[in-house]
Amino acid sequence: MDNQANPALIQKGEPTRAPLFLIHDAGGTVSHYYKLDKIGRPVYTIHNPWFKAETKWDGGSMTFVNEYIKLIKSVVPSGEIIVGGWSLGGQLAIDIARVLAQNSRSRLRVVGLVLVDTMYPYWGPPDTVHAEFPVDLVLKNCPPDIKENMIRCMQWSKQDSDEWVSRNWKTDDNSGLDGIEAMVPPDAVLLHAQKYVPVADPQTASRCMVDYLRDDKVGWNHFPHQFIAAVWEMPTHHFGLFEKTTVRETTEKIRRACDLLAED
Repeated sequence: MDNQANPALIQKGEPTRAPLFLIHDAGGTVSHYYKLDKIGRPVYTIHNPWFKAETKWDGGSMTFVNEYIKLIKSVVPSGEIIVGGWSLGGQLAIDIARVLAQNSRSRLRVVGLVLVDTMYPYWGPPDTVHAEFPVDLVLKNCPPDIKENMIRCMQWSKQDSDEWVSRNWKTDDNSGLDGIEAMVPPDAVLLHAQKYVPVADPQTASRCMVDYLRDDKVGWNHFPHQFIAAVWEMPTHHFGLFEKTTVRETTEKIRRACDLLAED
């Protein structure tokens, strides 16, 4: 990804419509977004600029949020935008929207969020046992060096997400919330994968980590604010959303979500 623009304009679309910015998942890459068909508006991707770093970035998830706001402004300095992404990408999009809304002088406004099977990143109590991560399923075509970087980014992003949950956990009155955590995000559409990730032993009681809250709309009832305007079901598992058999439906629902949120 050294020579890849960041943000990268992957679809020109209709330039008068609010652009969509799709943020990378926990692995840090954006190649799956290139599989999408026409969305009908400008579509940019943002990959992890620390993808090849051998030591963890400082500042947790807010490091990404603040950096990505700068990157977005470098190509779209003002106006209305849509932000979203698959998995972690949607979580980062939530805070990008809240930081921009907190700044009264900002000339950018996020009109909506597209959460592509973005789960509330709570993985259960410390003694929770998850099924082994299906590396062969998820990273089956990755060169060894890319695979190593992606796994490392996933591990570090999980640490950031654990800290994010500690700041964004619902209480009876939410009185402890401060800063952007006290702010309600803009309306979101959640594309919700209905199926469980296939694990090596289908008889085991444990599930893949991303499925811990699969039956509970991937956990967003634990978030302090109600902001999800619509939940649209997808007939696949978390890692199947960009496969040949499902990417057309994923594209169509992302397109519809953008049209609904931007009203343009």
